[in-house]
Amino acid sequence: MLLVSRRRLVASLLLAAPASAFAQRSAAGAHLPPLDDLRPIAQLIARNKAPLLVLFSTPGCPFCREVRRNYLAPRVGEQLQLATAELLLREADITSQRPLIDLTGAVITEAEFATRYSVRAVPVVALFDQSLQLIAEPLVGLDRSGFYEGYLAAAIESSRKRLRQTS
Repeated sequence: MLLVSRRRLVASLLLAAPASAFAQRSAAGAHLPPLDDLRPIAQLIARNKAPLLVLFSTPGCPFCREVRRNYLAPRVGEQLQLATAELLLREADITSQRPLIDLTGAVITEAEFATRYSVRAVPVVALFDQSLQLIAEPLVGLDRSGFYEGYLAAAIESSRKRLRQTS
């Protein structure tokens, strides 16, 4: 019973929504959980040494949908099976005026968050540490030659190593 409770806790922290709701939305090509309050996310990054992966997207972007569906949604499922998340996945719409809270407690929009990292085209997959500093080269666009999974896996692994080194 404790394991089930831990998984539910991880799921709520990882997704900010019930896993079943995410699974239903994911099948329809829905978005990853949005960024809300970055302060608790930063605490999770520090505690778990788990990088924050943010998919920067726009509504209706077919390449964003492909990255989300084929490369990121499966990782959400993998993280739900772990006792402690090794990767936190979120999504930010670079055109959205939806508010979020940054590390200082200031309310900014998703668009302002994207601007802080000079994201102007999508999709962009970026990995962050607890200070919201980039810890890997962002993946810009979608590689159609079949190497995208390799690039993504390498970026995630190098981010994890970097976080473990900065204990």
